[in-house]
Amino acid sequence: MQYYERNRLKSRVKAVSVMQKKIKVLFVLTEGWFFLSHFRPLAEAISSTTTHSGTIVTTLGNTRPSLEELQLETISLDFERASFNPFSALKLLWNLRKILRKERPDIVHFIALKPIIIGGLASLFLREVSKVYHLTGLGYLAKGKTWLAKTKKNIIFRMAAFFTRQNNSWLITENPDDLAFLQKYGATKTNTSLFGGAGVDPDYFTPAKTRKSDQVHIGYVGRMIWSKGVDVLVEAMNKLRERGISVQLNLFGTPDLANPKSISYETLERWSQLPNISWHGGINDVRKVWAKCEIAVVPTRIGEGMPRAMLEAAACARGLIVTDVAGCRHFVEPQKDGLLVPPEDATALADAIELLVANPRLRKTLGENARKKILENYTEAHVRSAILKVYEQVRVNGKNETGQ
Repeated sequence: MQYYERNRLKSRVKAVSVMQKKIKVLFVLTEGWFFLSHFRPLAEAISSTTTHSGTIVTTLGNTRPSLEELQLETISLDFERASFNPFSALKLLWNLRKILRKERPDIVHFIALKPIIIGGLASLFLREVSKVYHLTGLGYLAKGKTWLAKTKKNIIFRMAAFFTRQNNSWLITENPDDLAFLQKYGATKTNTSLFGGAGVDPDYFTPAKTRKSDQVHIGYVGRMIWSKGVDVLVEAMNKLRERGISVQLNLFGTPDLANPKSISYETLERWSQLPNISWHGGINDVRKVWAKCEIAVVPTRIGEGMPRAMLEAAACARGLIVTDVAGCRHFVEPQKDGLLVPPEDATALADAIELLVANPRLRKTLGENARKKILENYTEAHVRSAILKVYEQVRVNGKNETGQ
């Protein structure tokens, strides 16, 4: 059975002289939908130049047409995200190495921890290839407390740190905590960049008009997995109901069946039977959520790089309530552009919601300040400019490494 398949975009087949050869960037990540939802600006940065071309290696599913609309060539490679089988990992490593040797990219951009580890091993002896390691969060692995979990954490993060120390490598993290964490394991202290996520388009995500309603609406947008803290938000709603506070919670997102921490459909349907809680499933246009909901809650239990749902709600000038974890706390300055609450603390979350429900002027001020912060540092334009500079610098380092 063929493990990967390739598709070339006919629109990109052009007669180009050797002197005009484009810099080939290969994106490697586990899921095509993740690129579409979070990393479009990277593809747009490539397509905006006449000097670069882009190819994505990922589990495509039904995302190929949308990825090709971004002017990316596609290579299907099944990352088996839910698999912990070491033989599957070795097979993945072998096939990714074959792809790298066949494609001969100038730059490989590995996105998230699993591609960083598999990709770092697959490209270890390809000195002519420049590598960008993009850490989008640490996940539960960084929180492991058992002996086995600590051993696995030590091995994985030391490997990731080792890859970043090569002269033809560059490390991108999305918040200072993740950078400091990886540097404790020996990651590079020089070839690094801090990206506040992949940026949002402030002309697309704009402030919504204030609704006239007797009831304030809260919105949650994200995957339905336990690490996101959705259950804590539901518990906070129960506490508000006991206090006699009338507020409506709207949940948008679907279970991630490839994730062992996925919330079941049965649980979501049960929550939706509770008073003032509605689960709406997935949403294609997130702006519709923030046109309806005045308050955005990101109740995650663990650090997430820089949550995109938070940035999109901020661009729409919604009142933010987020947990005090890596990523969230690096965007929200308490009482200025949002509220911070401890993770897994339903009482503190209920208190914060009650405060914003009772204070529409505070909601408005926090939302306006959050959008201002987006405009200053978190737009797609910022990301497009920054990533091209990274690609330029990592190639300079690579040429110095190989003596070109």
